[in-house]
Parts: sequence; C-alpha cells; structure tokens
Amino acid sequence: MDINEDDYKSNDENTHPTLDGQLKEFDLIDTGAIAAAKKGKKSHYYFTTQDLLIASILGVMGGFISGLVPFSLLVKTWYPFVGGTQLISGHHLLWMTIAYGLTTKKRIIFVTASIQGFMNFLFGSSWGILEIGITLYEGLFLFLGFYLMQLLGESKTKLGWGLSAGIGNVSQVPLFWIMTGKIYILHWSLFVMAIMFGFLSGIIIAGILGYFIVNRIKNTGIL
Repeated sequence: MDINEDDYKSNDENTHPTLDGQLKEFDLIDTGAIAAAKKGKKSHYYFTTQDLLIASILGVMGGFISGLVPFSLLVKTWYPFVGGTQLISGHHLLWMTIAYGLTTKKRIIFVTASIQGFMNFLFGSSWGILEIGITLYEGLFLFLGFYLMQLLGESKTKLGWGLSAGIGNVSQVPLFWIMTGKIYILHWSLFVMAIMFGFLSGIIIAGILGYFIVNRIKNTGIL
C-alpha cells in the first residue's frame, strides 16, 4: 500500500501542533487575579503571585542585610553616644517601603515585615522570636503613616513618603528604650535626641531613598 506523503504530513501536523502554536496557546493562559480580572470577576485573593514574590524577595533581602551587616558599628566609630545608632535605623523599613511602592498595596507591608523579621530571627537576632513581632510593630506604624498621608493627599509625593517612613521608624525608639530599660536610667535629653535621629533616618533612608528606588524600577519597565 502506497503512503501519500502529503496526507502523512497533514495528519502529523494535525496531531502534533508546532512549537509556535504551543507557545501561542500558553501566551493566552492567565491565572489568579489577572485571569479573574479579564473575566470580569473579582479575585478571591487580595495579593497576586507577583505581589507575594516581591514581598518575599525584599523581606529576605532586608532580613539578610539587617541580620549580617553591623550598621551600628559604622556609627559608633564616630558617634559613640547613646542613640547614635538611630541615624541608620531607617534601613529596617526601606524594604517594606519599596514593597508598598511596587505593589501599591499597603497591606503588603505586613507580609514583607513578617518575612524580614523571620529572617532576622534565623540569623541570630538578640531578640529571638520577638524580632518578628518587633518588625510587624514597625510595619504597623509605617502602614498608619501611609494611610495618614493618603488622607492628606500626599501619598504619592516625596514629602508624604518621607513623613510616612519617619512615623514608622520613630515608633521603634520608645519601644526599644522601654524594653532595654534605658528610659528609666538615662537622661531624657538622650531619649529626645534618639527620637530626632530615628525620625530623620526614616525620612531619608526609608522614605526618600525608597521613593527614588521605586520610581527607578518602574521606569525600567520591569514591573
């Protein structure tokens, strides 16, 4: 029996789609919130997969850097007084600020804070498992700062970002002073100075720097 070569090719093409065809089919497949949005339905999930990936990456980076880089030693070499380490304390909130900016969802701050705190705990934080609660505490005030700026119409400005991060970062000063007992034995002027340093660090490092980083990432078209 003779086999028609044209029929064979035609049947083979029908039963085995080309790679280009497969790629085109996969290009049409959407999942999660994106698929629900295209179908006109509301997603059951608040965060998309991309949001969670961003929070995870930034949380791990923040925990790694905070846990292993001795920032306090960089300050104590030229400012050995109590409260001086608050000058660089804003780096703790930088990662949460970037996560909020890239996702535009304030609640992503808590996801990033949880991961960052857990990473700090794994890297041997002196506060142990409490580090997760402390990081969430800072994230809560950062959240409230952005919420307040949103009410004032400044949520998308450098001023709003700076003040939000300043509020978030200064919140940890009284917490640590109470937990370490410094507030009961040191002069009140040192506490006020630590408050000032913490607020300025939050504005500059977490707020303004975070604002520029987010805008630079968005301008690249990566996200």
